[in-house]
Order: sequence, then structure tokens, then C-alpha cells
Amino acid sequence: MLEIQNIKKIYPSNRGLHQLSLVIEPGETVALVGPNGSGKSTSLNIIAGILKSNTGMCRINGLDTLQTETKKHIGFLEESPFFYSNSTVVGFLNFIWLVKYPDTENGDIFRLLDKFELTAYKTTKIKELSKGLRQRIGIISALMNSPPLIVLDEPTNGLDTWGVLCLKDELLAIRDKGCIVVLSNHILDFVKDVCSRIIFLKDGYVQKDLCNNAAVNLDEVYRRVYSPQ
Repeated sequence: MLEIQNIKKIYPSNRGLHQLSLVIEPGETVALVGPNGSGKSTSLNIIAGILKSNTGMCRINGLDTLQTETKKHIGFLEESPFFYSNSTVVGFLNFIWLVKYPDTENGDIFRLLDKFELTAYKTTKIKELSKGLRQRIGIISALMNSPPLIVLDEPTNGLDTWGVLCLKDELLAIRDKGCIVVLSNHILDFVKDVCSRIIFLKDGYVQKDLCNNAAVNLDEVYRRVYSPQ
């Protein structure tokens, strides 16, 4: 279970995240939706334990996400992923695996390389790849070994249609394993397809917490929440 208790992070501009409290159960995929500057990336960085909040805390299965040891239980894709660009694809992924899962066989790397059609590039240096292929590497680094908590900031950035379809398949598969996924995305059709719950943020506050189902029209909800008054 992911417990988010009254987290807040305000920047000198008075923008940021003013308040967020959620409880997310295993197997839930939750989207944070909203316009630029609504607090999505700040929220995700706090949830992943990358950024310290001014108040509150986040726990995954009782473990504080800020603690170093907890990072082994979290897969994280930031909006602009960092890579060791001179490393090969498989070298980079192996390095992350050894840091997080040193006593575990790394076969899931090769399964995901195949799934995301990167096997042919596994010995290619990352700096030689396109933005879309680098994004696939970042996604693999977050999903591999199916950690209990996966945090994805705009995971479809730069992906072609096939990459998006592969990502959808994996998100649905890991949901069945009981993983918790929290993501942000501007593409409402993608959110509709993969998420069980949608949190609408505006100016750092939750405006609506919606369970996804066939009757939900996300376009209409978005218009009602964000249309200028």
C-alpha cells in the first residue's frame, strides 16, 4: 500500500504542491492530470523519494520513500531521464539492476528489451540513439523486476505508436502482479486505457479524485475542471 500523507512543497514563487493525501492499494494505476504548473512533477518526485516535502511523508508498504534502502522498492522515470550516454544500453540497465537487485537474476532486462524492440540496440551506446529509443530505455529501467511502486513522469514523451502500445501492455501486466503505478500524462486516451483512478490537480490542489470506468468521459471532466471561469 502507498500512503501519501499531507505532502506539501512550495517554491519561492508560491507555486508547487499545496496539499496531497492519498491511499493507493496494490494493483492500482493512478494518474495525476492537469495543466503545466499544476504540481504533477513535484508530487511524483516527492512520492518517488527524490524530493523532500515541506510537510508530510510517503510510505510504500510502511517504508519511507526518502530512505535509501526504500529506493530498491521503487521504479522511477523522471520527465527528462538521465543516462550515462557513453554506456551501452545493456550496460546501463545492468548497472541499475546490480545497484537495486544485486542478488537477483537479471533476465527481466532481456525480456523487456525484446518487448520494447531494443534487442538489436543492446550493445549500442545510448548517445547514438534517438529520443524515443532513449525513452524506452528509461521506461525499462523503471519497470524491470516489477517493483512494488512505479512512478512515471510523462512516460509517453517521445514514444512512437508502437512504443505506447508496448507501454500499455506492460502497465496492464504489472497491475495484475499487484504493483502500484503513479504516473502523469497529458494524453487523456492513454490515461483512460491504463488507469483505474485519475487525480485532477490545479494550482497544487486536488480538484477531483475520480474512479475510471466505461461511463467516464475524461474530455468532459477535464473541460469542467480547467475551463476559465
